Formats: sequence, C-alpha cells, structure tokens
Amino acid sequence: MKKVFIDHLFSKIVEGRYEKALSAAATKAKLEQLEDVRNAIQSAYGEEAVQNVLWYREVKRSLEQCLEFIENPHSQVTDADFIIYLGYAQTQLKEAERIFDSELSELEL
Repeated sequence: MKKVFIDHLFSKIVEGRYEKALSAAATKAKLEQLEDVRNAIQSAYGEEAVQNVLWYREVKRSLEQCLEFIENPHSQVTDADFIIYLGYAQTQLKEAERIFDSELSELEL
C-alpha cells in the first residue's frame, strides 16, 4: 500500500485520553481513509471482498467506538474498551495492508 493505515497518524489515536483534539482528528482521518479504500475495493471486487480484506464493519465500528470515547466525556466506552477497540483495528488493518501488498497491488492504494 502506498498510503498505509498504520502510520504516525494512527499512533496519535492512542493519545485520546490526553490529547483529545489531535486524537479525534487522527481517528476521523483513519475513518475517512477506511471509507476511501472500501470504495476502491468495492468498485473493483464487490462488497464481499471489502469485508474479506478490510474486516470493514468491525474495523469501522472499532474506530467509531474509539471516537466516541475521545469526544464524549460521558461515553459508555471505558478506557479498557478504548484500548481493546484500538488494538483490534490496528491488528486488522495491518493484515489488510499485508493483503494489499501481496494480492491487491493493482489497485495502487
């Protein structure tokens, strides 16, 4: 992948407990990137490929829950939940990057 998911910006999400504005901006940027990649995969290979490569629904939900934790001081998402959601998204997106590099490089994402 030319523009990887797991980069310096992604690392700023974890600062959600302390640097809320920066963390929220990073999370929103990654959600936008996820949507852009989803659209590219969907137009080339269909919806099933989107789910198989990106674990789209679960990763999107995980990042949305991270954003909820960051932006809402009264969120039901706990600190532990935030770390779990973020870790899940990171693991799945790393795997998606691997799949892109080995199997979907023709998309040039």
